[in-house]
Formats: sequence, C-alpha cells, structure tokens
Amino acid sequence: MAIAYVNGVGNYAPAEATTIAAPAANHTSGNLLVVFVGMNSSSVTVSSIADTAGNTYTKVTSIKDSEINDTIECWYAKNITGNANNVVTATFSGSVGYRTITVDQYSGCDTSAPLDQYNTGTGENTAPITGNITTTAANEVLVAGVYLRAFRTITAGTNYTKRTDASYAASEDRIVSATGTYNATFSLSISTYWVTIIVSFKAGAVAGPAAVGSSMAAKMMAAGVL
Repeated sequence: MAIAYVNGVGNYAPAEATTIAAPAANHTSGNLLVVFVGMNSSSVTVSSIADTAGNTYTKVTSIKDSEINDTIECWYAKNITGNANNVVTATFSGSVGYRTITVDQYSGCDTSAPLDQYNTGTGENTAPITGNITTTAANEVLVAGVYLRAFRTITAGTNYTKRTDASYAASEDRIVSATGTYNATFSLSISTYWVTIIVSFKAGAVAGPAAVGSSMAAKMMAAGVL
C-alpha cells in the first residue's frame, strides 16, 4: 500500500500553561497521526496526548537539551478513528512556555505495527540535523520535527518536504521506497540552538493474488456459489 501525506496542522503558544491544542482537522479512519510537541523546558514532559475522536497515542522518543532548556517529543496514533473536526491536545507535567505542536496525517501506513526506527539530534547552527536511522522495510515515510530556541524561518532539508509550521517548530517528511540509512536536515535563516527527531513508519501490506483469491472464494461460499 502506498503511503501518502494527507494534511497537517500546528500551533504555538508563548505564555505558560499546562496544555496546547492543535487546530481542528479532518482525520480519516485507519490513518496514522504523527505529533511533535516542543517546549521551553528540560524538566517538564508531555504527560499525555488525546483527541476528540478518543484515539490512543504512543510516545516514540524525546530529546532534551538542558543547556538551552528545550525539549521536543514525538508521539503517534495508528489505525485511528476518524473525525471531521478532530482536535489533538497535549497535556504537560507542569506549566511551561513557548509550547508548540504539529500534527501530520498519513494514509497507507501499517495499521498494526507502523513504527520502525527513530533518532534525535541537538546543536547550534543554521542546519539542524538528526542522527541516522537504518530502515528495515522498503516502503516507509520518514517524518522529522525540529524545535528552536529562537524564532527563525525554517525550510525543509534536501529530499524532504516541509509540512507543518508552528513558529518555533516545524515538521517535514520524505517517502522512500528502499531500505537504507537516512537522516533529516532543516535549514534556518539565522543560527540558533535546536533539537530534532526523525521517525520512520512502515507502509501497510499489499494484498497479493492469493489473498485476493481467498477473499473472493469466501464471498462465493457465503453466497452459496461454492
């Protein structure tokens, strides 16, 4: 099954609070949601993520830079229940400022075990970069997020497409068709400190001739033809 990008939304809030919600979006049943949450703290964490449709979110990883007091986390929800006006909300372990959230939706991902690989990165320059991942499936989507210490114009790295902007943060992706070693880069208008995450998700299985034939036979038996 081919993976495709569907849509994305993002939000940024500088004042301290314990939650942040992304704008409502049309999310379709069976799809995958990838969420990046950034915050100006190395001690506060994301306690949970929930949405209007009641989907279950799983944390992938986080990266903290205690020197600059910044954190980014990645969560995802697989095989989701759809909602035409779905609102995704992150709840924090304490009050925190300069909060960001991006939510990107993908179709065609594995509905039972989509997560493959992930890695992180930290630094200070105009070219944020993640660590390397080595994928295990041919068809995957690589999704990356970046959170910045200061506002900068963010553009996608080579071979990536920028998807969602949240002022101090952004997401991008790349769909690949062969196993290999990959990373993700961004480009900034001016140097600043940054934290990054890359996560890869596998495509869903494609039904082969045997599966199609078996399904057809089952339908014929149910109809009394066989």
